[in-house]
Amino acid sequence: MPYEHIKEVKDQARITPIETLPDPKTAIVVLNQHSGKPLSSLVAVDDLVTMGQKIASSKERISSPVHSPVSGKVFKVGTIYNHCTESLSDAIFIENDGKQTKAKEIVPISETELGKTKPSDLLDIIREAGIIGLGGAGFPTHIKLSPPSEFPIKNLVVNATEGEPYDTADERLIIEKTVNLLRGVRVLKKILGNPKVTIATKASKVEAVQKLQEVFGNEPDTTIVAGKFKYQQGDASILQKALFGYETPPTKRSYEMGCIVQNVATINAIANAVFEGEPLISRVVAVNGDIAQPKNLLAKIGTPISDIFRYSNIEVCDVEKIVVGGVMMGHVVPTTETPITKRSSSVIAFSQAMCKQTQKQTACIHCAKCISACPVKLHPILIYNAIMKPDFDKVEKLWNKDCIGCGTCSYICPSRIPLASTIMASR
Repeated sequence: MPYEHIKEVKDQARITPIETLPDPKTAIVVLNQHSGKPLSSLVAVDDLVTMGQKIASSKERISSPVHSPVSGKVFKVGTIYNHCTESLSDAIFIENDGKQTKAKEIVPISETELGKTKPSDLLDIIREAGIIGLGGAGFPTHIKLSPPSEFPIKNLVVNATEGEPYDTADERLIIEKTVNLLRGVRVLKKILGNPKVTIATKASKVEAVQKLQEVFGNEPDTTIVAGKFKYQQGDASILQKALFGYETPPTKRSYEMGCIVQNVATINAIANAVFEGEPLISRVVAVNGDIAQPKNLLAKIGTPISDIFRYSNIEVCDVEKIVVGGVMMGHVVPTTETPITKRSSSVIAFSQAMCKQTQKQTACIHCAKCISACPVKLHPILIYNAIMKPDFDKVEKLWNKDCIGCGTCSYICPSRIPLASTIMASR
């Protein structure tokens, strides 16, 4: 299928090494960062917490705890805008005491112990570390790595394509943390019963491809595929089709096809948890857009975007729009006090001049470009029209739930109709 080409804006960001952002003076940790059941706070106002301490959790199976990114005192339990949900979410506000006192709640293992460690014990570490899919979906990783026993996993796909046009966090991880990724892949192989490994990345990531070949080149049953992947092929089901030739039916999940797909940032976090005992309290965030110096920052979860702007010398008055999590699948945030979450792959700042270039929405001109461009063969404009009526019986008959939210239809639409966001909201 001729997938729509999305122009990349990565030349400067992809060659900029990861910098460590100073810890925030105030950390704002939202409780709803994952796909699944909501969390309950384990702390109250005036409680003292340590870095890496679990501060919210749930007894439900499909959930993932959050941890304090700093040591200090809880001064508020309230709400803040959460880009994951595009709404206000409960959050824990922590005043950083600057002491960096660490909690030791997760007991790591050594690499030599991996062979004799039970998969269930590894899954427990991953769950307690609060690891979720860092590619954007946010599904709890310990659940994804626990497919029903009747579906043996034959293929593990390392998704290193990073198709979002401004995002470079994964690319820098591949370049700078390749050995750690290898450790994480070995953990996944142990959990999943030693499947074959396919690492999929873009040939345009020249330095990253070289590093992967150096580190993974002699790994058994491991193939590195550096191809001309388009943006849409970063989706798990579409990537499998590109790699293995089969199409995952809409009613099935990847594990039913004998495959698990994991993003490189998630794999890096797994290695940190298993071998270092580190919960997921930080992630690499690409800072890009209409700015002088794009960056890749290792930022603590809960850091306000305002801190990132100050560190990156970005003046708020020069910014018209802020997008978090990728310009295609991410969300516009209304304030720089919005905190970084586990799903914040990037912070993209757009100037007023750039935003003025964006055409206002007009009526559909019946060009059918959205239909031709849809990677899962939907009819976006028909679904949109049914939603607007509203006729939700028709919406369902048009398979709105099969939308992968890639945003290609909105990108290609000459009338600038918000097709993708409207369809995703109807699911």
